[in-house]
Amino acid sequence: MHTATHLTEIYTSEAGTVYQCDRQNRILLHFAGELSVLKVDAFLRLKYAVDSIDLDAMANSPSRASDFDIVTVCGCDRCFVLTLTELSALKELLAGARFILELNSMLHECLNADLV
Repeated sequence: MHTATHLTEIYTSEAGTVYQCDRQNRILLHFAGELSVLKVDAFLRLKYAVDSIDLDAMANSPSRASDFDIVTVCGCDRCFVLTLTELSALKELLAGARFILELNSMLHECLNADLV
């Protein structure tokens, strides 16, 4: 029995890579040397949580507590403790992956609309 899972690379940056597994309907996030397996809704929640962090406020705050942020979402087995630089890199990685997923969805809609 063939059990290998085919992963499609969605987006890559210097910070990491996002893969899609159609077989298990999962998004795999390789970031900071670790791999997180997420359902699509957990991926979207993670993106929302990262996007809601005000990086400008973190950068301008003199408080030592603003040097990092903790990001965790339901459906993700990982708790991210990230510096400002890491948050910026993760935000860019998630935004790029989300854009490619939306573009792919729009292309499929257009191609399927022509067939109907």
